[in-house]
Amino acid sequence: MSNILDHVSPSPVLDGLDDWPRSATRKEWFRITRELVANTIADMDLEPAAEAEVIDAFTSAGLL
Repeated sequence: MSNILDHVSPSPVLDGLDDWPRSATRKEWFRITRELVANTIADMDLEPAAEAEVIDAFTSAGLL
């Protein structure tokens, strides 16, 4: 299996960081993290089987 980061687009992952709240509850930061992970996976342009594997891994880790 290739490195999961081999497929991430060259654009910065944290674009729009200034739009995020300066202080937030733990629940809000978890929501932001899940959104960031989901957007990154969507930008990876993986084959369906590989994408399913990545989604399963992040879901089992509680990040999706």
